[in-house]
Amino acid sequence: MMTTEMTTEISPEHTIILAKIRHIEELKRLGTCIEFVENIAQMVHQIQTERGASCLYLASAGQRFSLERAEIIKQNLALETRFRQALQQHLAHNALADARQLTLISWSLLGFDQLKSLRHQITLQKISFSACIESFSRLVGSLIALIFEITDSPVNSQLSTCLLTLYNLVQGKEFAGQERAVGSYLFGSGSLQLAHQQKLLELAAQQERHFTLFCQFGGEDIRTSWSALQASDSYRQHQQYRDRLAAAKDQQVLKQSDADIWFELCSQQQTSLWHIQCQLIQKMRNMLEVLADKARHGLEHTQAYLQAITAKPSSAALDSTFFNLAIPVESALSFHAHDTAQAYPMASMITLLQQQSRQIAEMESELSDTKKALTERKQIERAKGLLMNQLGIDEMEAYKTLRNTAMAQNRKIIDVAENILAQQKQPS
Repeated sequence: MMTTEMTTEISPEHTIILAKIRHIEELKRLGTCIEFVENIAQMVHQIQTERGASCLYLASAGQRFSLERAEIIKQNLALETRFRQALQQHLAHNALADARQLTLISWSLLGFDQLKSLRHQITLQKISFSACIESFSRLVGSLIALIFEITDSPVNSQLSTCLLTLYNLVQGKEFAGQERAVGSYLFGSGSLQLAHQQKLLELAAQQERHFTLFCQFGGEDIRTSWSALQASDSYRQHQQYRDRLAAAKDQQVLKQSDADIWFELCSQQQTSLWHIQCQLIQKMRNMLEVLADKARHGLEHTQAYLQAITAKPSSAALDSTFFNLAIPVESALSFHAHDTAQAYPMASMITLLQQQSRQIAEMESELSDTKKALTERKQIERAKGLLMNQLGIDEMEAYKTLRNTAMAQNRKIIDVAENILAQQKQPS
């Protein structure tokens, strides 16, 4: 069994082996993170289903979807138990989970603790449709924020990119779930309300944004699955119903029987997104297995390499390699990726360290695009928060303000967000 405990005198040999062991431990930690993210995504999917059923229940004044909703709640209670177990395992294997992640976990657990009361209010029809959807969306939002926080921590570029792809898929899927709930309420109530129509249009725009990013970071296999979803009959029919709601006039009569069709079409789309989500998670599992196997072989190779060079009679002469100015080491010390400088031709500790420095630098270089996207998302979220506080508007309106300003000024949303943050920092 491997251990990081140092029981002998510290030397370059010991610390380079320790670096390899720590990398393997990091991959094990990522394994528990991926398992926990999978549980979060499952929980989000089921809460979205409960939200849709609850909205239909309220829209029909409790006359419909009562039994279906009760069955969904039963399933969700069992899934919540599994979620809490996965959370315990995640925390047990991630002792360095930071304050941001733990705070988001606390918010989510508080939401679950108070879910029983929310469900009771819905059963008694003591809550409005808007309050119902916003309450469920708040819980889902805290869970998706937790996925993002976990996405922001891995140091492996491939897994980090997959997690970012998953985050955008789940976030886009959440806006699609909200659209299902709003549309179900509109059809179920029998008439169009302008405020709910505007909400529907904003949700469609938010979906497009996140699904675009999802395709940008997803691999060819994921993009192929997305294209297949868009080519399906149910997707085309859903677009037709969405267009009908978008073109309707205020207070226009809607066929209440269309609520079932709309809900089913949206649910088919959610199921298709769920399958892509499962495909992406399986891809991460396979990737992690390959990386872990490669890391174990790397450790074995390094151990054999060190044994070989220390066993040579000339090993004493290797002590002077660090100060041999003919050996290029500066770029390795600075961790430069794709370094063209030739490694020291002689088998030595210097050669091993140069190789490891390049590997680390290349991983960091591959992470740069992912980290840029994560940073931009944080900046946009901060700017939205400022607008919400300053203008007294909700999150959707804040993003709409950012988007409209960007379009009017022919700039990117991130540029507008950074400008808002910069102005806030300036002394008045």
